[in-house]
Amino acid sequence: MTTLSDQITQWDEAWAARFPKRVTRKNKELFLDELEQELRACSFETTRLSVRYLLQCRLLLTRCENPKVIFTAHYDTPTIMPFWVGAFFSLFGHTRQISGSFILVALLFCPITLFPLLVPNSSVSLLIINLYPLIVLLSFVTLFIPNPHNREDNTSGVIGLMALAEWLKDKPELREQVQLIFFDNEELGLLGSNGLKNYWDKKKYPYREAAVINLDCISRGRLPLLVHHGNDAVANKVLPYLTKHLPQTKKFHLRLLPLSDNYTFREIGAVGISFVEPTLIPGGYQIPKIHSPADNDFSAERLTTLINALTDFIQQEV
Repeated sequence: MTTLSDQITQWDEAWAARFPKRVTRKNKELFLDELEQELRACSFETTRLSVRYLLQCRLLLTRCENPKVIFTAHYDTPTIMPFWVGAFFSLFGHTRQISGSFILVALLFCPITLFPLLVPNSSVSLLIINLYPLIVLLSFVTLFIPNPHNREDNTSGVIGLMALAEWLKDKPELREQVQLIFFDNEELGLLGSNGLKNYWDKKKYPYREAAVINLDCISRGRLPLLVHHGNDAVANKVLPYLTKHLPQTKKFHLRLLPLSDNYTFREIGAVGISFVEPTLIPGGYQIPKIHSPADNDFSAERLTTLINALTDFIQQEV
């Protein structure tokens, strides 16, 4: 008999091999075809939706007239960020993006002001100052290269939604009240979720009455982080189920920092769940190895434990 953990492992291995990069339209369509086939095998009715928010975004949704819980994940994958940016986040964390960005900019421009002091020879100093912007620019070339490994960001989130679909397969009453949504272009600035919100507002879709839970990077880190942006009503409902299965769970108020697609729905208390590590400078949290070729390991056990917590939540709260 195939266990949930076995199924999660199968999805991970298959999709890491067959769909490692989901950046181009062709890559995305092929992956959505795969997801749609799997969802229909779990007795879900599905729909494709194309919305525009700066760019065209291709979304996949299960059909639900009046959802009580909406689970979301983005399926697009990132490009490669410069290695030193990852090292920077290990110090300050993804949870300090604004303050960290100011420090990062300062670090980038400090050498320009320090070179004349460190290199007394004016001609050499001038040459270094002139070349420095080019050196910085070239270090960002990798941002145009699709990352070939994305097992955490955000294949893990997609697998989380598919695991919930598998659990709901034989539960028609619950299935009619739980909606699953796969977002596009999260990596380019939460475009898919913003496009869907605008579309829903025009159609007067009753998403505001639902608990919105976003899954992003949910296998690698040792510390489960439950993120909200001020309205913590949903977070307070979900937290007891997470701490029951994952005692180290931390509830975290991210204020105005957009970490993932739940930020788009922050007004209605949407939450995000990620597995993180503490930063080297205490007080922050970082998601290790993402946006880099090192994103190539996966913990089915941790993801399975999270799914067990979320299915408990569904059974008790829906």
